[in-house]
This record gives sequence, C-alpha cells and structure tokens, in this order.
Amino acid sequence: MLQVIGIGPGRSEWLPPVITEIVKNCEILVGGSRALELFPDFEGRQYPLSGNLHSSIEVIRNALIEEKVVGVLVSGDPGFFSFLPRLKKEFPEETIEVYPGISSLQFAFARAGLAWQEATFASVHGRELSVLPERITRPTAVLTGGENTPQKIAQRYLERGYNPHISVGNALAYPEELWLTTDAEHLAQEKTLLKNAIVILYPAKNQNTERDNKRNYEQNALPNSQKSTQSFKRGSGCRLGIPDEEFLRGKVPMTKAEIRVQVLAKAQISLSDRVVDIGAGTGSISIEAATLATEGLVYAIEHNPEAQELILANQTKFGVSNLRLIAGAAPDVFGELPPVDVCIIGGSNGRLSEILKQVPLVAGGRVVITAVTIETVAQGLKLLTELNYQEIDTVSIQVVRWKAVQTLHMAQAMNPIFILSARKGENT
Repeated sequence: MLQVIGIGPGRSEWLPPVITEIVKNCEILVGGSRALELFPDFEGRQYPLSGNLHSSIEVIRNALIEEKVVGVLVSGDPGFFSFLPRLKKEFPEETIEVYPGISSLQFAFARAGLAWQEATFASVHGRELSVLPERITRPTAVLTGGENTPQKIAQRYLERGYNPHISVGNALAYPEELWLTTDAEHLAQEKTLLKNAIVILYPAKNQNTERDNKRNYEQNALPNSQKSTQSFKRGSGCRLGIPDEEFLRGKVPMTKAEIRVQVLAKAQISLSDRVVDIGAGTGSISIEAATLATEGLVYAIEHNPEAQELILANQTKFGVSNLRLIAGAAPDVFGELPPVDVCIIGGSNGRLSEILKQVPLVAGGRVVITAVTIETVAQGLKLLTELNYQEIDTVSIQVVRWKAVQTLHMAQAMNPIFILSARKGENT
C-alpha cells in the first residue's frame, strides 16, 4: 500500500496529530531529508528522496515490491502541484491513500486575509513564464521556483504594460518568513533572495486604459480591408468559423468550421475562462476558443507529435498568445492543468471514462464531447449521468456543402457528428 502524506509547511507545529499517527503506522517512510526530520521517533526504515526523480521512483518501487506500507512525505498538500500525479501514473495498480496537508496556497491566502475559492492558480516551477495569464482578472496565486523568482514575474508584467499589486510570501511558517505586499515596479527591484516563495497577483481596475484606447483608435482608423487582419494578428479579435483552408493541416484530422462553431456555442466560453481542449488535433478549436477567452487561457492537449507541431504553427500564424500546448495524452497530463472552466473533448483514445472522472473541471463548468459513433454517444451519456452532470444535451449535425461544378452546385455531404454537452454538478 502507498500512502501519500501532506506535511504542510514542513514545521512540526503545523502537523495535525492524525498525520503523526498515520506516519507511525507506515513500515517504510520516503521523503526529503527535511521532511524525515519531522518524525525522529519513526521506527521503520527511512529513505531520503534525491533530486533525481527517476531514482526516487525506483526507491518507492522497490519498497512496494516488499509489500510493505510505504509512506511518501510531500510538502504542502498532495493535491496541489505535488508528487501525487506522477505516483498515480507510475503505480496505476497500487492502492494509494492520500492525506491532506496545509498547502502554500492556503497559507498565503490566510496571510493575505483573502478567500481563495475564486482564485486562479499557476506554477512556474520548472515551467515557462508564458503559463501566466495575460491579464489578472481574479486573484492569482503563483508557485515560484528555480530561475523564475517573484522579481521575474513582476518584470514580465511590467513588460506587458501592467503594474499589478502583488503579495509575496517567502519561507512561510519558518522563522525567516517574509511577507510583503507591493506592486510589480517595486518588486522587480527587490534585492532579497526569494527562492521559496508564493506570490498573489491582484486584479486592478482601469489598468492600461490609455494604451487600450490608443489601440482602439488606431484600429478604427485603418481602412476596412485591413481591420480584420490587424486585429487577428494581435490575437485579440473574436473570429468564429475560420475557413478550414486557413489552418495549417498536414495529415492531421481537423474539426470543420461548421462543427467548430456549434461546439464553441455549446461550450459557452466567457472572457476570463480557462479552457482545456483534449485531442486538439491541428488546434482549430483551441485557436477559436482562445479568441473568446481573451483574458483567460486555453490548454491544448495532444499526444501526436505531428499535431503538436501544427498546433504551435497555427498559434504563430494566428497570433494567439493565450494558448498553451500540453504534449501528451489525457488524463496522464492532467497534473499540468489548473482548475478549468470549460472542457472540450474531441478525442479520448478510448479513455473517456478516466478523462471525465479526473479532469479538474470546476463545479458548474461546461463539458462538450464530440463523437462520430453511436457507441461513443451511449457511453458519454451514461458517464455524464452517473457522474451527476446537469443539463445534459445531445445534438447531431449533418453538414452538406454545395460545391460549384462549372455552372452547377453539387452536394458534398460530410459525416454526421454528435455533440454532447453538460454542466458539472456541485457533487460531481
């Protein structure tokens, strides 16, 4: 048995008594040296985790072969940017019990005196700064790490023309704890080394009004023939039903324009939504979704290397900045996703059940599934019902294009497509 145990901030005074009891019942304990020091009276075997993730996995694997109760200590909470997704992937047949701890997110919002149920979350630890939202429309908590310091985050927003207020919590719960609330301009110049920090970015009212008004004036001054092109290059204009031939396609299947429009209509994407497009193909749906969620972010999940290249190429072609490619298959890569407001499933590779059960869709969020077979429709309806989704709806669409042949127009029928949509229930 594998037990994943959250140790919170990593201080003994913040450990609930129940965590201490759970650790006592383990036979083998695996964790960082600092985490293991929290349990000096542990009588079983201890294995310190190294910086080599593969080596650490092998330590755990060998311990499980002995059929012992193995406890893995993780800092913060196991469900928040932790080791848990990797453990579930490596040991899919193993019984895994998860015990929560106080996350750095909870600690930071408590220090700030803020509720966090409507917050946005991101991690730049081992990731590019490009994962940060383009605009701050709600309190946004960011885990930092490595070269991506709070100062670099502040500098990135200054380069975009924003100067948001920011709170920084470094070494929370430790004697050397630092808590600072300032703005991006002052934080970018901060000389203090902040290598174990979480930051909270706050939305600001009327930011960039002058710059945006200037852009609107310049856009309106353009000749009509240039307006749509200029707006689209910036990635800021909503453009649904982009003609199929405008996308770079290669040999990768693509959702046709007429179907794309209906899928996005069912998705009901709002301005600041976080959207995941599973089985993104060429990225046609992701591109158009990104033009709807201009203040949000779209995550395109795709396992086909050729399709991945096309997604990036189309992103560049259409100038969409709020699109992130996640290379891999769902649900294996869900550990890289924050909570999302909309989930679009265009391809599941036979794993629809796993995807619907594991996707981090917020309560009330929308899910849209496309299918070409009645069997997939039946499975989808069954799963949505069993998982307590609400407002379940099914439509089928048969598109016929009329192609000009000399002086006549001939019917060009496409395969019928089923579109299932629903809203996630509170207890799903």
